[in-house]
Amino acid sequence: MSSPEDVFAQLGGELCDPPIVMPANQPLELSGEAVRARLCVFVGENGEECALRPDLTLPLAIAQAKAGVSDETLKRYSARAFRLPSVAGDSMEFMQVGFERYGAPSDAQTDAEAFALVCEAAAASGVSESETRMGDLAVFPAFVDALDLAPGLAEALKRAFRQVGGVSALLKAKPAQPAHGLAARLKGASPAEAKAIVTDIFALSGIQTQGTRSIDEIVEGLLAQAADAEYGGAPDLARQTLESVMAVDCAPEQAADALLAIARQAGIDGVEPVLDRLDARVSKMREAAPAFMKAARFGTPFGRRFNYYDGFLFELFRPGEADSRHPFGAGGRYDTLLSKLSAGAVDASAIGGVVRPDRLNGGGAS
Repeated sequence: MSSPEDVFAQLGGELCDPPIVMPANQPLELSGEAVRARLCVFVGENGEECALRPDLTLPLAIAQAKAGVSDETLKRYSARAFRLPSVAGDSMEFMQVGFERYGAPSDAQTDAEAFALVCEAAAASGVSESETRMGDLAVFPAFVDALDLAPGLAEALKRAFRQVGGVSALLKAKPAQPAHGLAARLKGASPAEAKAIVTDIFALSGIQTQGTRSIDEIVEGLLAQAADAEYGGAPDLARQTLESVMAVDCAPEQAADALLAIARQAGIDGVEPVLDRLDARVSKMREAAPAFMKAARFGTPFGRRFNYYDGFLFELFRPGEADSRHPFGAGGRYDTLLSKLSAGAVDASAIGGVVRPDRLNGGGAS
């Protein structure tokens, strides 16, 4: 019987085990709320803030951004990751087996191949089906752009999408002064200027960030408040349209049609390429791994808690466990991550997939 490692080894590429310890600012800024609250953060011997790698995607992407991508590059891993337990009895240390593809075509075929590989790896461990949850983080921004909103409001909505309840709050807002006095001071500032101001205030006052909000997210929230004050709530058509987009939760085969109907009702265009890719991807996924698509759902908000994903993403759960938030397999696309990590020097597509052997073998959540 083969193993997940055997399945991913068929891809070729380099087997990697990057450093376990990394600068804390990297996962704090990039992991998103789902992971950030569970980071193993500590102070190094020279006083620097460090973290144990919470997954393998981030350290591999950081290394690839430094090395560059001249052609399609594939990395594999079977290595430990570290997160603080979410419930009693969880293990802080666990294995991840997966792959990362850089520079491959960013299209429906490559998306479906990544999904099928994770399903094949699960099947190699005896798991023959799943409750699959998926999303596409390109959908909401496409609708925002198509609505031709004021630039400040459009950017504020895209930032708000990453926060639970953020879009709804911004859509319902009315023109007003920012609720927070600091937000009023940041009105008109660029993100870099705003971050410098907030960082200085924290340093002068001795405030330390705690919980799940990074400095960047605090600044994003304050700038969103400032944008709300400048542009007010969204026009009625935009509000109704985006509320409908956020409410889409259906069988994957119905998602593109449901979203296209919303666009037609609003009289907007420009979202068709994203929806065509979504429709093609779902068809290829069902063809490649039908057993893992029997109990599948698509949701527009799905996956927004992960900051570095920017397109297709999915999670696989054992039947009846989709509400546990403890998938045995997952994957997704992060085409802009290498560019962000390299300040624009490396511009390459990226997609990856991973399985958790402890969950494949019936272990507990962690």
